Amino acid sequence: MTPGRFSLICISVILLNILMFGTASAGFFGNDDKGKSGLDFNAGYDINTVTTMSGRVVSLPHLGEKENIITEIKSGNESLDICLGPGSYWEKKGIAISVNDNLSVKGSKAQGKDGKSYVLAQKLVNKTTGAQVDLRNDKGEAAWSGRNNGSTRMDSPVGGMRNQGGSMMRSGGGMMRR
Repeated sequence: MTPGRFSLICISVILLNILMFGTASAGFFGNDDKGKSGLDFNAGYDINTVTTMSGRVVSLPHLGEKENIITEIKSGNESLDICLGPGSYWEKKGIAISVNDNLSVKGSKAQGKDGKSYVLAQKLVNKTTGAQVDLRNDKGEAAWSGRNNGSTRMDSPVGGMRNQGGSMMRSGGGMMRR
């Protein structure tokens, strides 16, 4: 056996072991993508897929992946996971939702890697109680992102300061450094 051929065989064996070990280790060490949607809940809103759907709530709002609140509705034969935004935002601005409430949701519909249908909610109306909440503007910019330009309803006292979609110090601010 020549030294060149021996090197080629060794490299081939090493590459095969890496490929085989890599495939086996993905499940062994815990692949974080298993059972996840693969969707970007903040920047993944697509205005080209906006739809309005109605359905009956089959699961209460709960913390889903990436700290987002999700509730599930049944619309005809289809089940949809409605993405309501980050938990901290939903606690402040959300509306009461109970199992069997009838919801109407306007938002960007997407298919997740996990095979489920999702709607990144722009506007949610609880038709059972009459309550509603705007979570994004018409461009799909989230109310919690700071880029929303104040187009969503803000709950603040008369005469109080209103957040118009940004922070008071957009360019960093903070302490001066020498």
